[in-house]
Amino acid sequence: MGHAAQQPSQAVGRLLRRRRKELQLTLQDVSRTLGAKGQLIPISTLARIERGELDPGVPRLHQLLRLYGIRPHLVTDLMDMEALAVEPPATKDIKTLFNDGLKYWEQGNTAQGLAHLFAVREYVPDDEASRVIRQKATFVFAGFARTLGKFELAHQLLDDLLREPPDSTILFNVLLLSADVWRGLGSLPAAFAFQHQAEVAADPASSRQRSWATHQKGRLLTAAKRPDEAESALHLAISAYRELGDSSGETKAMLALSEALTAAERHTEARETATRALERSEAMGHALLALSARTKIGLGLVASGEFENGVATLTDALSRAMLLKDHHGQFLAHYHLWKVFKATGEVERANLALESARYFVRFVDEASSEADEIRSIPDNGG
Repeated sequence: MGHAAQQPSQAVGRLLRRRRKELQLTLQDVSRTLGAKGQLIPISTLARIERGELDPGVPRLHQLLRLYGIRPHLVTDLMDMEALAVEPPATKDIKTLFNDGLKYWEQGNTAQGLAHLFAVREYVPDDEASRVIRQKATFVFAGFARTLGKFELAHQLLDDLLREPPDSTILFNVLLLSADVWRGLGSLPAAFAFQHQAEVAADPASSRQRSWATHQKGRLLTAAKRPDEAESALHLAISAYRELGDSSGETKAMLALSEALTAAERHTEARETATRALERSEAMGHALLALSARTKIGLGLVASGEFENGVATLTDALSRAMLLKDHHGQFLAHYHLWKVFKATGEVERANLALESARYFVRFVDEASSEADEIRSIPDNGG
């Protein structure tokens, strides 16, 4: 029985081409190797697959993934992210693509941000300057993947960078983001190891790098259930960001502080901190930070017993996550609404929220207590 034709994926084609070149294989080498196993794929077909002109089909794709040592779920993640992007921009100026992609992302325009970064990653550099820009774009792309809950994809992108290796100008950033990704994947020992290496790689004269490292350490300490230490580290990070005039960094650290205060069950302070972060996010026009702040405010209201206001705030966060096509944000909103409705005895609304959380958890790689709880519930559970 034949397979239905699928839209070819440019992202998957680029992934296959890049991995083949890393292994120093020619198309002829690949065709010959597969042919020896009775799985011949003609050279011309391989070329079309790599150009994103032909869907390889499931059997051929798995042959190539096994040969190249690529984990299958990474292909799914890439295609999920590719689906969020729009048509690639016309310009071929790699620096413009990169800078515009960053601006779109900060505005909450995920589709355009991803489209620009996909275009940067497609660019084949001829010179050292372009290579560094491509590496920086790959790093940013990993950050986007992390924010969207695609921790496995972020891990693979960072792993690729570390093997290149990364240019000295971004080594610290790659190590620090790796620490956060390992936190999300549920391995705190690995996260703290990358944190330590990032601190070793930091420029002693860079106040900005020190503030980033302190901020990240605070997040790890919260995950390690050491909220008092986390709070101290995050207050230091907030002060450092303020001295640098880094409003975005300060706001992100405030959101992290809200999490630490929640972990310490200081819900009123957590909500007040998230409210200040929301005001700053909106002033900067940073939609994703504002979304995170709204979710934390909703949780603070619920924890304080203000269920009606909490539900209204979480519902607002859900609506905004839908507009931003943020699957991770939608999962969190549905999850917390389920918990509220379950606690207040609203069975029908709880079941609807649970089913939605079950759907969106498939887009989340994070080893969080929320995702783990949803995954542990039987299909007939509620």
